[in-house]
Formats: sequence, structure tokens, C-alpha cells
Amino acid sequence: MLDAPLAVVSRVRRSAFAFPLVALAALGMLFISEASYWRATDSMDELGERAVARTALQSLHRLVLDAETGQRGYLLTGRDAYLTPYREANEEIQNTLKSLRRHFSASPEQIARLDKLEGQVQAKLSELQTSLALYDEGRQDSWRALIQTDIGREQMEAIRLLSEQLLADESARVTAGRRDIYDTLMLTRIGIGALTALSVLALFMYLRQAAVLEAQRAEQQRAIQAERDQLEHEVARRTAQLRELARHLQTAREDERTRIAREIHDSLGQALTALKLELAATQDAARSARARSRRTSCFASAMPWAACSRRATNARRC
Repeated sequence: MLDAPLAVVSRVRRSAFAFPLVALAALGMLFISEASYWRATDSMDELGERAVARTALQSLHRLVLDAETGQRGYLLTGRDAYLTPYREANEEIQNTLKSLRRHFSASPEQIARLDKLEGQVQAKLSELQTSLALYDEGRQDSWRALIQTDIGREQMEAIRLLSEQLLADESARVTAGRRDIYDTLMLTRIGIGALTALSVLALFMYLRQAAVLEAQRAEQQRAIQAERDQLEHEVARRTAQLRELARHLQTAREDERTRIAREIHDSLGQALTALKLELAATQDAARSARARSRRTSCFASAMPWAACSRRATNARRC
């Protein structure tokens, strides 16, 4: 069952494209991680800037109200203390408008709305300044008539509407930025999950391959041991056969020596008996030439038997 996966792993491991593919996958994961990081960082910075812009828009409306409150207090009481918040609000309004212009500089649509908002704010500040100038000139009826014309209320309503539009745009962009961050986090999550899955898969394949290799190694060890035992049994059997053959050869050699010695003994005994009889027959005629001749022939006939006896004796010693 494991031969097919192991064959695939072995082919992939021996393939010339295996390492480049792994390196490419690692570089891809690194690129995705870095891109996600920088994308999330940019989105967070952009969200921070938009939060500042939203705060500035809200502060702009509040500052206009503060300036109008200071103007109304001065008109009603004539006390210069009410001019201090008016002047401070006027200065902060100018700084806030500059900050918003820098923030919206990349968006022509929002710049157009900011131009309208700035025009309404400047018109409101001009209306406040005009009423204060009329008050300082002692023209009571004029500044009261200016206030009662509802120009200021209409301007504040226009400022509120334009501020809400810009805030709505910023809220939409903040929502898009958050969605982008969520997408980036999801991409990072998917990348980490894929990398984790690949790591777990690689670990699983490694452990399974290691287990299979260990099983194969154990099987090879068992096969080697079985073959070794078989060889030892065969060597023992052959050794026993050789010992048996050696004993048989030794027995055959002893039997052959015994047979040869018996034959030689019998032949020699017969020859010696015949020689003894001839010697006894010729004992009385020892002096005659014929007796001497017969004795010589007897000794000559006995010499081969004596040589044969010596050979047999030497053979038995071997």
C-alpha cells in the first residue's frame, strides 16, 4: 500500500525540479508574508491619518461654534474676555483647514468639497467679524439686523452638511481600510495555514517513509539472518558429510591394508614353507654341485617374495 506514495516521494526527491520548486514555494510564502505586512502597515497608517482627519472635521464644527459663542457673548455683554475664545477658535480653524487640505490633497472630489466647506467657514467667520465691527462702531441696529437675517444659521447648516459629507466619505474609506486589513490578515492566515499544512504533510511523509524504511531494514535483517542460519545449517551438514566420508575412507584404507597384508602373509607363508621343504630335501646333498645349484635357485625364487613383504610392511606403516 505504501509503495506508490514512496515511489512518488522518491521520484520527486530525485527530480531536478524538486529543490527549485521548494525554494520557489518558500520565496512565494515569504513574499506573501512581507506583502501582507507592508500592506497592513500602510492600511494602519492610512486609518490613523483618517482618524486624525475625522477628528479635525469634528473639531472644525466645534471651533466654529466656539467662535460664534464668543462673538455672541461679546455682543451681549461687551466684555473683551469673550473675544479670547473667539480669536483662539479663529486661529485654530485656519490651522485645521490647512491640515484637512493636506490630508485631502490626493482626492480631487474631497478637495472640491473641502473648498466649499472652507468657503462656508470663511463666510461664517466674515459674518462674525462684520457683526463685531458693527458693534465696535456702535451701530447696534445694524449688527442686530445682521444676526436676525438667519444668514449665520444657514451658514452653520451648510458647514454641518459639508462636514457630515466629508465624515461620511472618511467613514466609508475607513470601512474599506478595515476590510483591506481583514483581507490582508485572512491572506496571511491562509498563507500560514498552507505553510503549516505543507509542513505537517512533509513531516507525515517523512515519518511514514522513515517507518517504511525501518520496516524494510528489519525485513532485510530478518532475511539476512535467515540466510545466515541456512548457510550455517548447510555448512554443518556438509561438515558432517565430510567427516562421514573421511571415516569411510579411513575404514576402507584400513580394510584394504588388512586384505593386502593377509594376502602377502599367506603368499609369503606358502613360499617359505616350500623353501623349507626344498631346503630339507637338499640338506643331504649339500656338497654336490647340483645341490648348490638348487639352493641358488631357491634363494632366487624367494627374493621377490621378500621384496613384496617389505612393500606390504611399508604400506601398512603409511
